[in-house]
This record gives sequence, structure tokens and C-alpha cells, in this order.
Amino acid sequence: MARQRRTTICREGWYYLLVLALVFGGAMLRELNLLLVVAGLLLGPLLFNWRSVVHTLQGLEIQRKVPQGICAGDLLVASVSLHNQRPRIGSWAVVVEDQVQRESNGAGEAPLCPSVLFPYVAAGQSSRGLYRGRLVRRGLYRLGPLKVSTHFPFGLLRRTILLGKSETLTVFPRLGRLAAGWITRQHEAFEGTHRRERRHGPDGDFYGLRPWRSGDSRRWIHWRSSARVGGLVVRQFEQPRNRDVAVLLDLWQPEQPAESDLENVELAVSFAATLATELCRTGGGTLWLGTVGRPPEFHSGPASLVLLQDVMRRLAVAEAQHGDHLPELLEHALREIEPGSEIILVGTRPVDLSDTARFARLGADPAQRGAARRIRCVDASSHEFSQYFQVE
Repeated sequence: MARQRRTTICREGWYYLLVLALVFGGAMLRELNLLLVVAGLLLGPLLFNWRSVVHTLQGLEIQRKVPQGICAGDLLVASVSLHNQRPRIGSWAVVVEDQVQRESNGAGEAPLCPSVLFPYVAAGQSSRGLYRGRLVRRGLYRLGPLKVSTHFPFGLLRRTILLGKSETLTVFPRLGRLAAGWITRQHEAFEGTHRRERRHGPDGDFYGLRPWRSGDSRRWIHWRSSARVGGLVVRQFEQPRNRDVAVLLDLWQPEQPAESDLENVELAVSFAATLATELCRTGGGTLWLGTVGRPPEFHSGPASLVLLQDVMRRLAVAEAQHGDHLPELLEHALREIEPGSEIILVGTRPVDLSDTARFARLGADPAQRGAARRIRCVDASSHEFSQYFQVE
């Protein structure tokens, strides 16, 4: 682990040096031996403070523990452990300062500098401290390097060691609550034309009998019932209805976005993250996530907690753009998504999918044009959005 060491003079130390310089200068000008003795006495605490801060930070090891990821607005609790490897000498008044800087789309933001004070760490012992805070914006954050410093005992000089280890923290989008309006709309879509048709086969749950038809396997024949009714009847099975859902995220904002535009972007991302969380916790289907870009980013897999982690990481770094990349996203999505899947388009502006000028290539393909009619559009900038989603 690379270490950078530096000793600086504190503000109080500059005042002390000024007094020392005046005393020494007066002694030299007046040729007063008594003032020279006083200057020598004043120099002693300065040298002692220098040796003290140097020895205090020798043999120290630092370890930081942070969660792999949190949601925006949640409490971040970081643990900092300080271990004194020296066998005899303890360390007093050690301050460990961390730096938290947002990397993704965070240019110009000042880093946060939380710190932990360790009053005393005995020789051969360890001490643990915590710092807490809330990161209200999603994205990737860089933690570190850690800065360990002390100015014990007189506060004239400060010794600093910069540890070169940095870590990355992912702040996921803030989750919310799907309101009653969305749940009703979701239920109607699932029970209507957007659900999968019932499939019958030996891997499902047995729920009844039906007459034998050409092509049925003989293993499905229920012989006892067939003998009773005087004709072949077979077992009928119903497989559970899985729910395949595609969430398309159109993060658009003007070239010079206002505060309301930025809020709409975060609302759209939070809604998509909440929707993906509900689908992955339920399971039993396939989830697609598509975001605008050049080219559009697309990710899919069985709805599960493993997929949810990947989806949340992608949503954490998703950035809004002022170009119109939605037609390209829809063309790519309708080629990748299986027919019959539910498609939800979450955006930050109203979308008219029947606009033949904007979606010319989409309208030229009959299959994609028919699939586009089934897309459910959600506009985070509309007044109706509060009926679907509430940020917690």
C-alpha cells in the first residue's frame, strides 16, 4: 500500500514561529543572552511536537469497510478500523479523513470529507470508529484515499499520511412505492391481452381430464376414467403463467435542463428500479431492460435477485441525453423481445407511437407496428404519474 507522508505547520504553529522569530531577532539585535535562552526554550516544544507527530503515525494500519451498494437517500454507515502495530508506544488524537466523490456525471461537485477521531489507540491494540451520512444522488462514488493525521500534543505541527487505496461504492436509484393506479393498470394488462396463453403439457399442474386428440401422448391417458366413460380421455395439465416484461427507459432532457427536468429523470429511473425490483422478487418470467444510447444498451435474463443486482447497477449509472434515440431503442427492443411479452416504456416526455414521421422505420414493419400498439407508455413528467408511483 503506497503511503505519502507530509508534515505541515498549523495556524497556531505560524503564530508560535512569529513569536520565536521576534524573540530571536530581539536577542540578536540587542545582544541579550537571556533572550537567546528564551528563544532556545521556545524552540524545544516545536522540535518535540515534530518528533511526536512523526512517531505517532508510525506502525499504523487502516481498514475501511463499506457496503457494496446502497439506495440513494439511505443511510451509509462506514466502519474504519485503526490498528497500532507498535509494541510499546500508543497513538493519541489520530484523525482519519475519507473522501467521497461521485464519478458518474459528477463533474464540478465538491467531494465529501467525513472524518473519524481516535482519541487513543494503545500499543498492539485496535480501535474502530464509524462515520454516517446520506448520499442523495445515484451513481458510482469513489472512496479514498484515506488521510490519517495528528497534531498531538501542542497543535503546532501536523503530520499526514495519505493511504493510496481507494474503493468504489454504487449508489442505486431510490426506490418507491407502486401506487394503486399502477397496480390496477398492471392487473388489467396481465389478465387481458398481454398475458401468456395457457399451455398444456406434462410439466404443469394436473387440473382435469379431456377427450383424447390426435397427437396426444399415450402416457397422458387416464385408463381408469377411459374405461368408465367408454372412450379415451387424457390428463390435462396447466403450466404456471410466467410474466415476461420489458422495461424500456427513455431518459431525455433538454440541452440546458432545468431543475424540473432533472427531477423527472430521477423519477423515471426510480420508477424503473422499483418496477424491476417487484418483478425480480416475484420471479417466474424474463425481464428485459433497455436504455437509450448509441447504440442502445440492452440486458435480459430470468427475473431473479441475481439479475436485479445487475439491473440496479446499470440504472445507477444511466444518464439522460438531449438527443432523440427512442426510435432506435424501440427498433432494437422489438427485435430482441419475445412476442407476447409485456412492454413498458418509461420516459420523461410524452410519446406518440403513432407518429409516422418520427417512427418511420417502425411503421414500415407490420410485425413491429403491431407490437408497438401494445406498448404501455409512462410519462414521468405528466400529472398522472403520481397516481402510479410515489417516492418514499
